[in-house]
Amino acid sequence: MPEKEIIITAIKDFLKPIVTEVITECLTESFLSLEQKRRKHYYTRAEVCERLHIGSTTFYRLAQKGKIRVLKIEGRTLVDADELDQAIETRQVFRYQH
Repeated sequence: MPEKEIIITAIKDFLKPIVTEVITECLTESFLSLEQKRRKHYYTRAEVCERLHIGSTTFYRLAQKGKIRVLKIEGRTLVDADELDQAIETRQVFRYQH
């Protein structure tokens, strides 16, 4: 075997486990990140009121008008966290209107 091929083989043998470990870690992190994004997160009524600085009455009024979409799950009133966060980011106003 020529000297060049021996060196190339040695480099491959040295790098293969390192590269394999790095690729495995990157793929694992990517899949975990995707899995976390797929899981739905919900805010309770109290959390929504705290985030929007509103009271319960205003919360239910906004829900009744359809400005906040609520879900009733096992007797709990929940709001999709992604929807609420997006509404806050886009600066939709959730104030009491006369």
